[in-house]
Amino acid sequence: MSDTDGDGAEHDRLSLPEVRLDDLLDEVRSRMSRISATQERIRTLLEAVVSIGEGLELDPLLVRITETATSLVNARYGALGVIGPDGEMSRFIPVGLEPEEIACIDHWPRGEGILGLLIEEPEPLRLRKVSDHPASRGFPEGHPPMHTFLGVPIRIRDRVFGNLYMTDKLDGSEFTGDDELLLRALATAAGTAIENAQLFAQTQSRETWLDASGQITTRLLSGAPPEEVLRLVARRARVMAQADLAVIAMPGEEPKTLTVRVWDGPENHRGSLAVGARGATLTCAPQTLLGRVYLSGQPLQAGVSGTEDSNGPEFLARLGMGPTLVLPFGPPDGARGVLVLARAHESGAFPNSWMSMLSSFANQAAVALELAEARLDSERLSVLEDRDRIARDLHDTVIQRLYATAITLMGTVRRIEDATSAQRIRNAVDDLDDTIRQIRSTIFALQNPAEESPSWLRSQILGLVNTATETLGFAPRLLTQGPLDNAVDEQVGEHVVAVLRELLSNASRHAQATSVDVELSVAGSKVVLRVSDNGCGISENVTRRSGLHNATSRAEELGGTMTVTSGPGEGTLIEWSAPARGRNGSEPPVSV
Repeated sequence: MSDTDGDGAEHDRLSLPEVRLDDLLDEVRSRMSRISATQERIRTLLEAVVSIGEGLELDPLLVRITETATSLVNARYGALGVIGPDGEMSRFIPVGLEPEEIACIDHWPRGEGILGLLIEEPEPLRLRKVSDHPASRGFPEGHPPMHTFLGVPIRIRDRVFGNLYMTDKLDGSEFTGDDELLLRALATAAGTAIENAQLFAQTQSRETWLDASGQITTRLLSGAPPEEVLRLVARRARVMAQADLAVIAMPGEEPKTLTVRVWDGPENHRGSLAVGARGATLTCAPQTLLGRVYLSGQPLQAGVSGTEDSNGPEFLARLGMGPTLVLPFGPPDGARGVLVLARAHESGAFPNSWMSMLSSFANQAAVALELAEARLDSERLSVLEDRDRIARDLHDTVIQRLYATAITLMGTVRRIEDATSAQRIRNAVDDLDDTIRQIRSTIFALQNPAEESPSWLRSQILGLVNTATETLGFAPRLLTQGPLDNAVDEQVGEHVVAVLRELLSNASRHAQATSVDVELSVAGSKVVLRVSDNGCGISENVTRRSGLHNATSRAEELGGTMTVTSGPGEGTLIEWSAPARGRNGSEPPVSV
């Protein structure tokens, strides 16, 4: 063996360890690179957990979770599907789609196929190709193609809130076990963050409900009208429940119906009901949603309003409303009506956690309303008792003393030889008689307010005179004599009311008067209406007298007459008379 051969063998023996050392170094570098990549992903995960924990508003949080998850696993597209109370997908939050791509999509996924599989079986799912899975149903029309898939459920304690869906990594590779592990860790943190956001929202809502209940109770007990407070209840409930429409309906005149007392919502919806929003009649049969809530006293929620068959009130379907919540307005064992809250068709359902707070709010508002109405009834009863007492005192004391004084004066007249003095006493007696008639009219007004019995002729006349006070600027003097409500039939009474309304209107528009006297009396079988004023009178140049012509026609139609006495600057006296019973009327009942 030559020296040269010896040197070559020695070189081979030295180069073999060097090769092994290079391999070892490459492996070390590779492992270090993987460790570094893992550390980077862990740091990214920690940053993601921190980022989703910032802020407690739920909607921005859900978008932030979806964007963070998409970035964490390097996915091109990501989405978060929220599961509603009915077990169906109620919201779908996508990330990675351009606006023009979104515009081309026919509809968002509805929780079918692979997405529905994750809802039914909430376990992590990783696929090499979506279309190869037996549960795949394809994509909606216009949806961009997607291939690889990674889905992970988001749990809040023992309840599945929704699912994270990731598709197509940016580098074209498949999702790995590490990607699944990272996404599961993020989903765990997301569940905690979502629960905190929900608890924060519930706390805020509870404080808002309590504040609203306190305001409503205070307004009611401080004397605000019940209708005004009902409007406040509807408005606050609509705003706090993030609804688009709030309706309060209470029992109507017809059986199995509810009448809309308050309608709070968009103006363009107010005229959508056949008879208008307020005062509209709604069906409340036991098989309807409104009927079930009103009769059972238990709140119910419907999904998308379509018809009564789809559990939504039919009138809301006509307005294009979607999720609907119907609450008993009052305690479950004695609901006074229903509170209906509805959202637009594309909005999400009402959270189940709000149900108890909304029910409590409606119950407290109804109880406060009942207490306020009881207080108003008590005050009204007290006023009526005072009126009765005053009327009784006027009748039993004042009128009797005036009457006795008038009789005494009439007896004195016979003993007075001076004709002038006797006439003065007779005038004083006439004034006392006039005063007695005025007091009697006042007694009737006290005992029978117009709003208490609007069908009585005397009440209608009193109501017209009170209403004319606003247009005249002063209160007309009213005298009524005789059994008006018994002697004058309904047909004639309608004419009397119409004529008085026309004459008072003329006085307010043309007379320029400072006093107006109205006297309505029944003598025998005739009713006589006299209206006089101290105004400018009727000018001879006035040729258009349609109001007086109508009044004359009414008198002639009944077989009566009307006379007008007037002159420039002398005021006007109009006397309208007609039979107390119409031509088809019966004899008046005996007045006791």
